[in-house]
Amino acid sequence: MKRTLLALAFVPLFCLGGCSSADKTPADPTDVSSDGDVANPLYPFTLMRQGSVYMQQGRYDDALDRFLEAERLQPGNATVYNMAGLCYLRLNQYDQALAFFDRALSLVPNFTDARNNRGATYLALEQYRMAEVDFVAVLADNIYPHRWQVYYNLGMTYQAQDELIAAEENFRRAARAPQPVYNAFLRLSEILQLQGKIDQAVAILEEAAITFNRPSASLALGRLLLQVGRSEEGCRHLEELVANEPSSPEADEARWLLAGS
Repeated sequence: MKRTLLALAFVPLFCLGGCSSADKTPADPTDVSSDGDVANPLYPFTLMRQGSVYMQQGRYDDALDRFLEAERLQPGNATVYNMAGLCYLRLNQYDQALAFFDRALSLVPNFTDARNNRGATYLALEQYRMAEVDFVAVLADNIYPHRWQVYYNLGMTYQAQDELIAAEENFRRAARAPQPVYNAFLRLSEILQLQGKIDQAVAILEEAAITFNRPSASLALGRLLLQVGRSEEGCRHLEELVANEPSSPEADEARWLLAGS
């Protein structure tokens, strides 16, 4: 889906506790082990750990190779299916992603991470009702530690369908969470602008700029202030952005806005 930044559930994998000193643990967890390790019953877990490291590095093709090899050696592992599904999702191969999340959930129906990720895949495919069903089911898990991310995803689902009241409610929950979702502030500001609540939209962006100190928040704030005729304030924020992040793409856009103001 265009402009959609999804909150996905990715939990890094590590070696199981209690490994003996005889177990092979390479100094670089992304090193490919020798062919002899294939006979080691713990080798699939080494592959999973390697795949996890590659995912953190954004090397999704390499990570997928590791997870598929782990699945070949030890089929029926729901975590492997979920992680491979995430790789496919990051690679925009949505049909494959859905297939792997479905396999994970067929093995472990209460696998909340996989359900959230499947919902994110449906959202990317613009299958909004299917996405909503998965996200609502995830939120029924009261102990799920990433609930604020799911509120954001659900907000994106409602916003895509122009259900702005429901979208606003969920973005507010994501923004007020113990670990606030940055993009929820930007989306919430968009909705408030559509509703004509300009002062509230400005306040949300000001809070985001202070809380997260990201160039994109300062740029959005400066742009909005220029649009509503508060040029002096807008120029001040844009000038601060250029001074603080002169080499950023946001600074380039800020310069263009300043030149036209």
